[in-house]
Amino acid sequence: MTKTCAVTGLIGSYLLGGALAATAAEKIAPKTLQFLEAVELSGYVQSSYQKSWGANGTAGDPGTTPARLFNNNRNGFDIDQAKLTLEKPLGDGEAGAGYRVDLLYGRDASRISGNNNSFLLEQAYVQFRLPVGTGVDVKMGRFVTLLGNEVIDAPANWNYSRSYIFSSEPFTHTGALLSYKWNDVVDTQFGVVNGYSDTAGANGAADNNSGKSVTGRVGLTLLGGQLVASTIGIAGAEHTGNNNGTRWVVNEVITYNPKWNEKWKFALEGIYGRDTRMDMATGVAGTPEAMWWGVAGYTKYQWMPHLSTALRAESLSYNGSALSIFGWGGTAPLVTAADYSGKGHVEDITLSCSFDNIWKNLTPRLEVRYDRVNPSIFGNGADGYQNGIFTASLDIIYAF
Repeated sequence: MTKTCAVTGLIGSYLLGGALAATAAEKIAPKTLQFLEAVELSGYVQSSYQKSWGANGTAGDPGTTPARLFNNNRNGFDIDQAKLTLEKPLGDGEAGAGYRVDLLYGRDASRISGNNNSFLLEQAYVQFRLPVGTGVDVKMGRFVTLLGNEVIDAPANWNYSRSYIFSSEPFTHTGALLSYKWNDVVDTQFGVVNGYSDTAGANGAADNNSGKSVTGRVGLTLLGGQLVASTIGIAGAEHTGNNNGTRWVVNEVITYNPKWNEKWKFALEGIYGRDTRMDMATGVAGTPEAMWWGVAGYTKYQWMPHLSTALRAESLSYNGSALSIFGWGGTAPLVTAADYSGKGHVEDITLSCSFDNIWKNLTPRLEVRYDRVNPSIFGNGADGYQNGIFTASLDIIYAF
């Protein structure tokens, strides 16, 4: 009798619990399902091993290669990036609203933020479409910069390592950005942001004055989509605690995906930048304005579905004032106006071999790279500086 009562009690509790759970599910599940249906979840994990030859590391940080912002481990394994993205896209309607959040973890996140924090809020913005013309898309919050052919996200780049031009450009901005597609040929973007960069990494301190910067892009899509030319720029006051001087950068990115042989892809990037009133930034009278300019060429060939190679060659020139903006390690201290006037030059040639989705979602890449600089910045004051360095690396990306 006791067992019968106990079993009856358990069955009753189960049925009652099931009924309560069903009632709760009826209230909660629709909202949860609506959320899951509306949101796209994606991401990837990238790990690597890299080895360099030709010079010792940066003074005080012997494990890294000077002037390399990302991919600068001289001899070791890394978790470069682990990324999670949540996004509610705008869709194709005349009006709509959504958001995007990108969470980044790993060595690259700490390099962008300029500290030992391995977590970075790469992007976080709300987005909506105004029913004007073909639709004006608006972002407000933190978003990645318009500048550059290479980007933060590893799977989107043809090579494992980044160019020097990439490390001279901003990464993210906080502000508002408007995008409008005029027709099948012309599209434009215009934004107002807090500053050149809102992270305190190697490409300058986070925004620290009351001035705002403007950024924009004009894109031309030609030859039925085969050729895309983007003219990009940013300008604003960037000196600590004052709005004197203007940093402005003009960037051109051209991509070509020929129909005559779709296995080929080409890209060309050029950059020119200046920053005035650098004496206000350095505290050294007579400091010349910062100047830097460079060009990079890229080509990629898809040999077969799971095998491609990519080649990059670049050249970037600068003066000492610009070097103080980049924050590249491994150089002698800049003290006098003559130091800031000194000219410098870096170049690299990089070859990558990618085994694209050799297993589902998994892409290993092998890369070899040679860098040459003048004056010498590879090494440190104690061990001496070198002007050449050779690097080999293996990285693996799993994307979902």
